[in-house]
Formats: sequence, structure tokens, C-alpha cells
Amino acid sequence: MSDAIDVAIIGAGVIGTSLAHELARRGAGVLVVERDSPGRRATWAAAGMLSPFGEAATDGRLVELAEESLDRYAGFVHALREQTGIDVEYRTNGKLHVAYTAAEAENLRRLAAGPFAARLQANLVAPEAARELEPELAEGIECALLVGRDHRVNNRLLAQALAAAAARAGAVIRTGTPTAGIAAAGGRVTGVRLSSGQVLPARQVVIAAGSWSGDIEGIPQALPIFPVKGQMLAIDGRARINGRSGRTPISRVVHGRGAHLIPREDGRILVGSTVEEVGFRTGPTPRGVRWLIESATALVPTLADLPLVETWAGFRPGTPDQLPIIGPDPDLEGLCYASGHLRSGILLAPVTAQTLADLLLEGTRHELLMPFGIERFRSRP
Repeated sequence: MSDAIDVAIIGAGVIGTSLAHELARRGAGVLVVERDSPGRRATWAAAGMLSPFGEAATDGRLVELAEESLDRYAGFVHALREQTGIDVEYRTNGKLHVAYTAAEAENLRRLAAGPFAARLQANLVAPEAARELEPELAEGIECALLVGRDHRVNNRLLAQALAAAAARAGAVIRTGTPTAGIAAAGGRVTGVRLSSGQVLPARQVVIAAGSWSGDIEGIPQALPIFPVKGQMLAIDGRARINGRSGRTPISRVVHGRGAHLIPREDGRILVGSTVEEVGFRTGPTPRGVRWLIESATALVPTLADLPLVETWAGFRPGTPDQLPIIGPDPDLEGLCYASGHLRSGILLAPVTAQTLADLLLEGTRHELLMPFGIERFRSRP
């Protein structure tokens, strides 16, 4: 394998390009193979929320991983801007959760009393204080929770910056290149097998193909990753209608009525997101778009008269326990996984890339990654 690349990565979403950039920056030879264009699948369809608190109900170990990644984010995006000149709109002014029913209010109070609230700066605020923070919220608030350590980024700009930074660091990104599987011999990987039948030699292979990771052939046992569809839409928050000033209706991420509202620097308000296990059924649906519109306008009534400028849908990579799969394959030397991040791929990109680079280049498997290995799904004789 003298002519083999050091690491081949299958998938050029936020996880694959983050890892490619980190490996190439450290001097490794890196090849990324992508069926589409970099960042045009789940990364493009995401909302860009960086929310460790959102994982509090899932698993404490995931919160710890998410916190660690959030701690690394400022340096992560600063380096990208230095290398590419792209401002990915990293913002740190928190998220406001708003309750309009007694049951929703009780849930927020429970979260505020939970084990992660203090370190994630989650504090209850009075209804009138919530409307001072966001004056265009609908009346009738029962309770609100402001989470300070809840940040956001423009995921589409992040995708552009990561692909550019990886290429400038020396990684080769092959687009329009569908992968059929991995090649292996003698108990270790030897490369990536393309749909054309060509094998690209590589000493190590990382599967980072998001919802399509389970379709890759040659893995010792089936990878339990499946698509979770999410529909979103965008509203022009600065449109001048009926004498409005053109000011964006919200200044931070707001969650309520079942939906998230995410402000962008260009004035758009993103609204998301549905959660649907419907396979790879593509595109927005009337039912999904109607639910998003109804939820958004119930939360911020002034949105009802603003232009709807975009609708889209994407597929989050889910797993049976809603935790990512990050780390080496115990049965096939040189094979590694970085997939199944569900709704946290944007948030977990820095920690996934940096800890996996340590594993691939130095053999160091960090304690943080231990709960997320593929071993938890493997059956043993």
C-alpha cells in the first residue's frame, strides 16, 4: 500500500470536511469522496443551532460531548475565518424557550432544576421579562427559560468554509463520486470501492456519509443508521409590509409552540423542524409546511404577513439510541466511524474532528468517545 492515501473519508458533510481539514492541517494525506457537492445534504438542510441543553433529555454523556464541542467552537470558527475569509456568523446570545401551557411551563421548570442547568446557564425568566427580550412574542406566556450557553452558526456558510479550508490544507475532495463500499484484505481496510468498481487505496477509511452510512458495503456488521426527515422553511423577516420598519422580529433563537425560530444576519427567519421517520421520502410536504407556518405564527404573530422565501427538507442520520457512532471498528483494522449525529452534527463537528484525528494519527482514543463506539450495537457469539 505504498501508494495509498493516509485517510479516505466517505462523505463531505460538516463531519467529513471538519475531519478532513483537521487531518490535512496536521500533515496527513486525505481524500474525501462525496456523491454530491460538499455540505449539500444534511449540513445544508440544518438550522445551525449549537444546543448542548437540547440533549439533556437524551443522555448525560452526549451533553458532556456537546459541551466540550461548544467550548471548542470559538477557536474552530476563528481558524476557518483566518484561513478562508468566510464569516460563518457564529453568535452567542442564547436561546429563549417559551411555554404557553401549564404542562409546557412545568417542563421548563423541571429543566431549570436539572443537573445541567447551571453549567449551561439555563435560568427561568418571568413572562414579562421574556417579552422584553423578544417584544414580538405572542401574549399569554406562562413561563420562559433563557439558556446562555446555546449558540448558533450559519450552517451553509460553515459548509463552504470547511470545504475551502480542507482543500487549502491539502485535502483532495472528489465530488460526484458515489461510494459502493470499502475494500479490505487480511482483516484490515485497503481502500474505498466506488460504484464504478474502481478501488481508491487508503490505509484508513472513515465512514461519515450521514444517513447513507448504512448503505456502504463491506462493514463487518450492519451499521444501524437510518434517515430522520426534517422539513424547514424561511421567512423574510425584514420585509416592509403595512408600514413595518423592516426590523427582524427576533434577535435570538426562540423555541415554543413546538417550533424553533432562528434569525439570520440577512434578515431571514428560519423555522424548524419536523421529525419524521419516513425513509428517504424527499421534499417538503403540505402537511409539514402547514405545521411549521402555524407553529411559527402562533409564536410570533407578525410573521404571518411576511414573505415565505424558501422551503426545504433534509435527512438527519439517526441511530436506535439517538447517540452518534464515533470511533474505530473493533473487527476491521483501519476502519472508523463518524456518523449518526442526528440533530447535533453541526454542534459536534469540532470535537468529532479533533478527537478522531488524534485516534487516526496518534492512536489515542479519548475517554469522551468511549460511550459512542459501534461496539454497543455489535452482537457477539
